[in-house]
Amino acid sequence: MVHKVASFIRTSLCLSLILMAPSAGAKSEGGEKLVMGWLETVFLRPMNLHATAKLDTGAKTSSVHASKIEHLNRGGLPWVRFEFVPAKGEEPIKIERPLVRKAVIKERLSRSSTRDVVVLTICKNGRDYETEFTLNDRSNFNYPMLLGRSFLEGVALVDSSETFLFKAEGDACGGKVSGLKP
Repeated sequence: MVHKVASFIRTSLCLSLILMAPSAGAKSEGGEKLVMGWLETVFLRPMNLHATAKLDTGAKTSSVHASKIEHLNRGGLPWVRFEFVPAKGEEPIKIERPLVRKAVIKERLSRSSTRDVVVLTICKNGRDYETEFTLNDRSNFNYPMLLGRSFLEGVALVDSSETFLFKAEGDACGGKVSGLKP
């Protein structure tokens, strides 16, 4: 019991010091990083679809569930079309985006794979964020989105003991429709 209390006090103290320390990079609207749980609801723009995202400090790039990936050519530039399912049991949504680059992702057992990368806009806590996502079949995972360090830096600190610190029902993103084209 004493060990648990001491651990809690150390964790609370560390979190307090982190929150008070100045930080580099982009920040939330108030200038401070948000504290988010390891699971949070985000809204995918411009469709305003809500989806559960796992916040993963071990992943550099964010990842989104994509199936039926097709490569297109628009005006001489590479694009991709894919289907996204925001939650199990929901209908897939077709999304088309310019192909930004290909990323080599190191996977378990030293294997690596190449994935398409697109920029998507997500909304969280009333604010839109553009970030890169690798396209990956996440049907065997619990959550359709993973938010990695490239999104988290400058935006949020992750409290791994919490989930859904910001409820979807109270998020201004839920009623806010972006003017971005699909």
